[in-house]
Amino acid sequence: MSAPEPTRPRLLAAAPWIVVLAGVLVMIVLFAFASGLFPGDRRTSGAPDPAWPFAPGATPAPGASATDPATPGGSPPAGSPSPTPTSTKPNGGKPAASRAAPPRTTSAQARPTTSAPRPPEPLTGRYRVLADYRDSFIAEVLVRNEAGSAQSWTVELRFRDEVDDLRGFWVEGAPRPSVDRDDGRWIFRSGAPLSSGRSDPLRFQFERWGDGERPISCTVNGRACEIQ
Repeated sequence: MSAPEPTRPRLLAAAPWIVVLAGVLVMIVLFAFASGLFPGDRRTSGAPDPAWPFAPGATPAPGASATDPATPGGSPPAGSPSPTPTSTKPNGGKPAASRAAPPRTTSAQARPTTSAPRPPEPLTGRYRVLADYRDSFIAEVLVRNEAGSAQSWTVELRFRDEVDDLRGFWVEGAPRPSVDRDDGRWIFRSGAPLSSGRSDPLRFQFERWGDGERPISCTVNGRACEIQ
């Protein structure tokens, strides 16, 4: 009769399989625990649903707010109420009255200025050559009185060096004037006041030896003549 095999060596031989089975059971338990704790469609009891800032598929551009009407290209989500403008009411809740600023007026607009017509010169003169000879010429200064009263006149003439001497002078239909020569100027003074609205034709004949018919200057009572 053979002796029974000891049980302990058998248990030692089956120990690796026991360890493997224990590890498999542990993995199954962990998997089941993880599947029950973090399901894809399970939420914590009592937690509110997450609010998405935009509808799926409509991603706003970076830096632009979808609900800001002032942002170019942005528009508020459909169904959202339009923002109501608020206004502050000072003075105990009473709305402040809008007062437009009065238009500014410049001094030129407030006081339009019109230039008054310039009054005519009391005495005017016009110089012209009447006759031209080989060694002399006859010229005239027509003096006209535009003032409201009679005026005496003084005609001053200055010529170039080609004009040498004065042969004669007179006024048609009026007393003979006086004449002086001072520092190259010929000064003629009226023999009688010239009536308002009338003209005195002062005429004279000068000797010359060149082209000196046109004067360097001609004035009537200090005002320049018109030289033709």
